[in-house]
Parts: sequence; C-alpha cells; structure tokens
Amino acid sequence: MPEKIDYFQGVVSHFDSLEVKIIEVPEWGLEGERAIYVRPFTMNEKARIFKGANDSDLNVLVDVIIQKSETKNGEKMFDLSHKPKFKIKADTDVISRVASEILAQDSISDLKKK
Repeated sequence: MPEKIDYFQGVVSHFDSLEVKIIEVPEWGLEGERAIYVRPFTMNEKARIFKGANDSDLNVLVDVIIQKSETKNGEKMFDLSHKPKFKIKADTDVISRVASEILAQDSISDLKKK
C-alpha cells in the first residue's frame, strides 16, 4: 500500500519559511536594535483583530500594533494597558503607517528588491 502523502506539510513549510518583518519607527525611537519585529499573522490572530471591526474603526490599527509588535528577542512591546495611551498620546499618522507596514504582505527583502 502506498505511503499516505501529507499535502498540508507544504502549507506548514511555507508558513515556517516566512520572514520576520523589521519595522523602524524613528518618531518613537524604535530603530536599529529597538525596531519592531513582526512575525507572520496566523488566521486566528487576524480573525481576533478584525472581529467586529468596520472600515472606519481606527482602534483596529492600535490592536494590530499591540498584537504584533515584538522585540528582537520575541517579547511583546505593548499590551492592552497601552491602548488608551495610544488613543490619546500617539500621532494618528504614525499609528496608521506602522499598522499598514505590519499588515503589508511584503517582507523586508521584498521591499529592498523594489
């Protein structure tokens, strides 16, 4: 009897090969070693972030930053206690830019090629 092929292994291999994005935010002093490191989204993470959000909901942008921003060592940079502070004390243009970069499909190496 032929060996059963695990077709899903290609899906897993691809996800495991995705690069960590590095996002520098000079306005926040997050450059070089202090830059934001972003691992690829899982379906569960995206579903949790976008659940109940509408197109005009800027809270989603803050949620994206809080959920996905990590240090080089993989530690979370922000937590839910920062959410109200982002809403009051952060530049909306920078929040929008950073969240867009986190959500973008391009990796750092793809951006360097363009």
